[in-house]
Amino acid sequence: MPAVWRGPPILPFATRSVNCEALSARCYHAPMSQIWIERWRAGRTGWHEPGGNAGLRAHWQRLNAGTRVLVPLCGKSPDLLWLAEQGHEVVGVELSGIAVQAFFEENELAHSVDESGALPAWRAEEMPITIHQGDYFAVELSGFDALYDRGALVAMSAGTRPAYVEKTQRSLDAGAGCLIVTLEYDQARVDGPPFAIMPEEIRRYWPDLERAEARDDLDTSPPKFREAGLGELYEVVWLRPWSARADARQRRDGLPGD
Repeated sequence: MPAVWRGPPILPFATRSVNCEALSARCYHAPMSQIWIERWRAGRTGWHEPGGNAGLRAHWQRLNAGTRVLVPLCGKSPDLLWLAEQGHEVVGVELSGIAVQAFFEENELAHSVDESGALPAWRAEEMPITIHQGDYFAVELSGFDALYDRGALVAMSAGTRPAYVEKTQRSLDAGAGCLIVTLEYDQARVDGPPFAIMPEEIRRYWPDLERAEARDDLDTSPPKFREAGLGELYEVVWLRPWSARADARQRRDGLPGD
């Protein structure tokens, strides 16, 4: 049975008429961002998982995550619903207004939109889900005790990833739990996005992550990888377990360890 939300009451925003594509263009301006907008417009969304991510469902409970979960570049993923059903307040950020609108419409979620902040904020009226629509780097969010990243880090070019990690770390409380999904493949054969993130790179960003699972995902990957003749492509789940998260919070609050 889905968990019941027991957090603060969900207050409705004032509902407004929203031009999704205009907002996407306003909020994002980099050439790579325009590519993502065009892909959503054309329905070229091979990275989307209609059934949600298996790695999330298999490993999330090991985090013993807190109440507020940040989901960067969330798309219209059903993982947002799943996380909310576990009792979390879920906050996503997504560039494409088409994706955000589709999430609420396809899941038949009554919602409202607040345009008073840095980005338009779409909020479900009966579930603890908010999606900020626009440039992830244009909004400052904080107070999260868990991170779920399935499609953000792998969407960033090598030159952008360090800035993304730095910004994301600022949004997280000390010792926040993390579940990050990456891809490993021979990028000399075919380039991203989604980009390959090898273990030595992700450990530079999060040295205390644990490699929890790696499975061959070539058959369900975007067609370009198979067309390029790749022999294998691994989806890897990385975790920061509860013990690391708890120890860090104890150090921050000056509490004695166990």
